[in-house]
Amino acid sequence: MTIRVDAAGAADVLARHREVTVLCHIRPDADALGSSSGLARALRARGVTVHHSFDPGVVPQTLGIIPGTDRVVPLAGVPAHDGLVVTLDCASPDRVGRWDRLADAASEILVIDHHGSNPGFGSHMLLDPAAASTASLVLDVLEAGGFDVDAETATSLYAGLVTDTGSFRWGGTGSHETARRLLSAGAESTELTFALLDAHSFAWLRVLGELLATARLDVDAVGGRGSVWLAVPHEVILVADEDDVESLVSHLRGVREARVAVLLKEYLPGEWAVSLRSRAGGAAADVVDVSAVAAALGGGGHPSAAGCTMHGDLESVSARLRELLR
Repeated sequence: MTIRVDAAGAADVLARHREVTVLCHIRPDADALGSSSGLARALRARGVTVHHSFDPGVVPQTLGIIPGTDRVVPLAGVPAHDGLVVTLDCASPDRVGRWDRLADAASEILVIDHHGSNPGFGSHMLLDPAAASTASLVLDVLEAGGFDVDAETATSLYAGLVTDTGSFRWGGTGSHETARRLLSAGAESTELTFALLDAHSFAWLRVLGELLATARLDVDAVGGRGSVWLAVPHEVILVADEDDVESLVSHLRGVREARVAVLLKEYLPGEWAVSLRSRAGGAAADVVDVSAVAAALGGGGHPSAAGCTMHGDLESVSARLRELLR
């Protein structure tokens, strides 16, 4: 049975352990690595033995600017122990990857997440779909437990907050208050946000142009609200930086004629990672719930940002998605 806890309850779980494995999801983004790095550093400052990892444990170059990512170790090198495992930003157990041996050995598993599609797992779970980022929840836990939030920890958490809110274009007033707390603690924002949100190689510009030229607009989709589509084939994935590929969804989301953006990424031949985004039209309540589409395909996420994995050729995968986005 999974026990639901608040920030103070999560801090109590942390306080019971002197050895902790901190895990974030496969193909981590800045929220996953930022929240896990921030938590790992705060625990180490308390004298806790920390194993910080994800599956497989190779930090993407563009995320290396996040403080603490230099201490990530390969998942295969993390020892199984009877202490605590914490999963961060993982909407379901499979998003943690190949962690069964660690979960089986642990006496407790604490899940900290903000995805509304999370079915609930672990022995204890802090889940708040209203939170702007998982990093926001980690800050709440650290403050509730009286942990030291120094400048490096604050910077790690700020990385998760600024990216998951799209530079505060969404996330509500709470995200701005979280930013104030982190900046007051000494978070560095200028170089961090450039590296995470703006920086690309010059070579990527040519690839970007060629890919965007293949984008397709379906103005009749989603009940006439429109969708825009882009597929990134495996041969491009092989040579492109993963974060550059992921950033394509932001270009799609800005198309005026489409309320839903669909980005298909063929990370393995015949295996497509699908990113879905939606935005409101005249009223915020009118957002297309793409998490329902992702859930129907075994994935999950938020109403305005979700994802899943699909198998097949591009034509069959696209056809299934179009059926769900009618």
